[in-house]
Amino acid sequence: MKEKKKRLNGDIRADRVQVIHDEEWNLWEMSLSEALSKAREQELDVMEMWKKDNITLVKIIDYGKYLYRQKKQQQKQQQKWKSPDMKTIRITYKIGDHDIDVKKKQVEKFAADGHPLKVSLMLRWRENHYGELAAKKIDSFVDDIAEWYTPHAPVKRSGNVFNVMLKVKK
Repeated sequence: MKEKKKRLNGDIRADRVQVIHDEEWNLWEMSLSEALSKAREQELDVMEMWKKDNITLVKIIDYGKYLYRQKKQQQKQQQKWKSPDMKTIRITYKIGDHDIDVKKKQVEKFAADGHPLKVSLMLRWRENHYGELAAKKIDSFVDDIAEWYTPHAPVKRSGNVFNVMLKVKK
């Protein structure tokens, strides 16, 4: 949803306006030309806040600061809603003990950053005959990283790939 652009200074179409100052919050009524001259004296801008019937509410502000604050507030909102990326660890049927330790260190880093994790084990060629052993291998890996992650769902096999989704322990 795109925000309507606010009218500034000479773009405002009204004879009399209600004025709010950025710092004082005092409300008074005057002609638009008076409001513009007061704003120029202070090197500020007059911005139309809203218009209803014959009443136009304007605010004397520093428009550059206003835009800067709006941009920062928007960035903050985007950061709030940004979810952590899903990380994937791939292990193989023939993985060695040292390689398992390296994968565990990676998992520990992912958990520290709060990323959800997907562990996958792919069987190739003749390894497809050892599906039960592969399931045990991925289960043992999940048990090894149980300090940081809990399974979101049980291990699933689709074709020659075993997958398990994990979430960070809190």
